[in-house]
Amino acid sequence: MTPAAQTDELLGTPWPFGRADLTAGLRRHLGDATIQVTEVRPLTMIHRRPSVGRIQGLRVEFQSQRGPQSIRLVVKEPLGTTRMGLAGVGRREVGVYQSLAGQLPVSTPALIAAGPLGDWLLLEAITPGRDASRWEAVDYDTAIDSLVRLHDRFWDLGEDLATFPWLSRPLEADFEVHVTAAAQAIERIVQFGEPAVLAASPDRLRVLALLTESADRIVRPLRAQAATLLHGDYWPGNIAVLRNRSQVVYDWQLAAVGPGIIDLLVFISKSQWWFGDLPVPAKELIGRYRERVATDIGVTWEQEAWDLLWDHALMWRFLQEWVDLLAATPDAVLQTRGDQLDRVWLDPVAVAVARRLGAE
Repeated sequence: MTPAAQTDELLGTPWPFGRADLTAGLRRHLGDATIQVTEVRPLTMIHRRPSVGRIQGLRVEFQSQRGPQSIRLVVKEPLGTTRMGLAGVGRREVGVYQSLAGQLPVSTPALIAAGPLGDWLLLEAITPGRDASRWEAVDYDTAIDSLVRLHDRFWDLGEDLATFPWLSRPLEADFEVHVTAAAQAIERIVQFGEPAVLAASPDRLRVLALLTESADRIVRPLRAQAATLLHGDYWPGNIAVLRNRSQVVYDWQLAAVGPGIIDLLVFISKSQWWFGDLPVPAKELIGRYRERVATDIGVTWEQEAWDLLWDHALMWRFLQEWVDLLAATPDAVLQTRGDQLDRVWLDPVAVAVARRLGAE
């Protein structure tokens, strides 16, 4: 029997990694060169939300000088890129775990092994103490404090982060890719008349057109801010609250360089999208972030300047992510979330456009 056949017999066909990858990763992670993998079994993942790519739980049984043992892991298989022309999301996440995890002021899962191109990652399984939908006010406050620590660690180090070319740079090198994707999405919306929530509204189509036409104006104030390391998708669904209330941050596949306000906007808007009213009002979360930035980093904004940045971050994030997403979402799905879509995105974006782009 060939080594490849032995691997197939041991691991089965679903796994993208080989026995050698798994064994070497466990030996390195556990500091035990005697480890020999004996069995790999799939596990049902309970705490999961929709994500890009394939995520599976597994239990690995192994023998070592300490006797029989087991460990729970997660294998991720990211799909493609966030946009055509950008670094693969898997490559980006592997880069964070391999090159930046030691510098991060937040806890992350341990990387056990990964494919050379980031097409798969093996990570330690983290079991949250409770689901993200059941977060309490203290959990939101802790997450905001952790976000400030992350931003503080890399504040105004945009040039230094150039060392890591796999990081996304949505306001700089990747800007045209995002704008082109949004423009193409708008063309599809007009051509096919879907989703109706946009295509059937001349006012909303005008807002979409103005967003793409004014993309340079939208990002101008954001580019003027100090750049830092962004998680890119920082929200409760990507943060595990453990039983001792500590938090572990995962899913770094959208890691980027840009102004910290974008991470804060994503945290609040995505939490509202999934959970509706939060135990801490958005205004208080924003206030906590600003207070901690002022204390820890020494940076403050006048209210008028902050309001302008928030409007521009809102318009940019909608243009960067949601236009393309809405164009690909069936009407039936959007109809079930119509009120949420209006409240979290469409109405606030329309107000921001009228306030900031109404006149040249």
